[in-house]
Amino acid sequence: MVIFAKICLCGDGKVGKTSLKDRYVGHGFQGDYLPTLGADFVSKELKITKKGVTRKIKLQIWDLAGQPSFENVRALYYKNAVGAFLVFDVIQPDSLQNLKKWMEELSKHSGSSNISVIVLGNKIDLQEESDNFVDAKTARKFISEQLISKTGQLNENIIYYETSAKTGENVEKAFHELSLKILTNYYP
Repeated sequence: MVIFAKICLCGDGKVGKTSLKDRYVGHGFQGDYLPTLGADFVSKELKITKKGVTRKIKLQIWDLAGQPSFENVRALYYKNAVGAFLVFDVIQPDSLQNLKKWMEELSKHSGSSNISVIVLGNKIDLQEESDNFVDAKTARKFISEQLISKTGQLNENIIYYETSAKTGENVEKAFHELSLKILTNYYP
């Protein structure tokens, strides 16, 4: 039996959501920026072993446009999501602050309060090139104080990973962890 799981990639434009998705499904990394218009969809099947039981899970990955002009369209794509990545760019501190808005939007339109969420600080390969780099300590503090305690949203066990779509660092690990969280929340 295959378990189908709809997940959303959420975050501001230009934070690397499409690059993360493409890296995960084996399309590699493209350095050119092309904005997502509305949403993009791809799926990938994987096997997850939990407590000695192996299950097949097919991720239906929805890459949502980050530009404010697509807010009304995005509302449609959240429906029935069981998992989400909230993505920010570690060299754009404002994109971290905007995750609170993304969390609220996800919660409002998904129809569920039990969504598995992982925050990704993307583009860590560029940390040497920026004076505004958001370090892991700052990101975890923001998650604890702004996404969990103030919004009281979703689940309180939000994991944080630093990723690089360019190098692939932690991309596979993050998708595997989100799949495991979904299985734990929905198929114990």
